[in-house]
Amino acid sequence: MLKKIRHIGIIVEDFDRAVKKFEGFGLTCNEVIEREKDGMRIAFLPIGDTLIEFLSFSPDKGWDAMHNVVRSQEGAINHLCFEVDDLEASIRDFEKNGAKLAEGCPRPGAHGRVAFFRPETTEGVLIELCEV
Repeated sequence: MLKKIRHIGIIVEDFDRAVKKFEGFGLTCNEVIEREKDGMRIAFLPIGDTLIEFLSFSPDKGWDAMHNVVRSQEGAINHLCFEVDDLEASIRDFEKNGAKLAEGCPRPGAHGRVAFFRPETTEGVLIELCEV
């Protein structure tokens, strides 16, 4: 039986930049794992009961079957939505860290007011903030 989402894994191009950018958005990186023999770096950034996991892979190192599956994932998560208490203040915080608001935001969403940020300014991750 499924209990909860443990983490959301995202492959990033620039590991250090991605961690720094998301720390600027208010998350804290509480663990970094360096797996040199596998050519992997992994960072965990908790939010509530869930972790955002950043993965970075060095060029081909003769990957085993599991790594090949993870690295070749072609599907994508559409976006991450973070609930916030104050949408306007959160937008300002994101913009201070280089995020660019999508045109037409903020606006009413399916639940409350929402704002999306252009993914090219948030390490390739489409981020939504939601004030309910």
